[in-house]
Amino acid sequence: MSENAFTLTSYNIRKAIGRDGKRNPERILDVLNAAVADIVILQEADFRFKGRRAIFSTKDLFERTGLSVIDVAPDHPGLGWHGNMLLVRKTVRVTSVHPIPLSGLEPRGAVATQLEIGSQKLNLIHAHLGLVPRHRSRQAQDLAAHIDPLQPTVLAGDLNAAGKAPPSLSPIYACLSEVALGPSFPTRWPMIRFDRIFHNSVLRLVGAQVHDSALARQASDHFPVSATFAFR
Repeated sequence: MSENAFTLTSYNIRKAIGRDGKRNPERILDVLNAAVADIVILQEADFRFKGRRAIFSTKDLFERTGLSVIDVAPDHPGLGWHGNMLLVRKTVRVTSVHPIPLSGLEPRGAVATQLEIGSQKLNLIHAHLGLVPRHRSRQAQDLAAHIDPLQPTVLAGDLNAAGKAPPSLSPIYACLSEVALGPSFPTRWPMIRFDRIFHNSVLRLVGAQVHDSALARQASDHFPVSATFAFR
């Protein structure tokens, strides 16, 4: 990564339960190594009914991937916020984190984070949205309220909205441009674009991909998705 560019990966790891029904965090770490990202956001990265305990130990994760876990909700159990976890390389500095409670009946959440990459500043919003369209629409409004059009901004995560420009995400489309990515769910037969990345015009998209590999097909029911951006 240069000071003027970075790669972000979003990955719903389904609590590290693979297609074989077995929980295997090691597979997830191998998939993350293959993605080679500077910033990683994970969804479903904790145990919902075990005090929000993290799937990984921070020590093992750093030793295997070189990524550090950022505690995005220090006043709450675990290292994430409703399963949303943030990992960064040493070249990325986190200056502030703000957990965002989301509307709706499901226990969903998002995180607004301010980062520094060299001398550049980046606003990152990462989320896991609900399954019910009307709730998801309100959640998208919650996220849009945190978008600063004048600052480099990326919004990403498992947004649980299928199809092209789904109406439930209209508040986000009104502020940001979507990265063109292929389907990432389910890994057995990928047909749906649940995992999405958005950015504003202050950033230039350099490249993007869905990480479809034999290992990723087994590690979770979602593929990781990545995008590389350059600061203008």
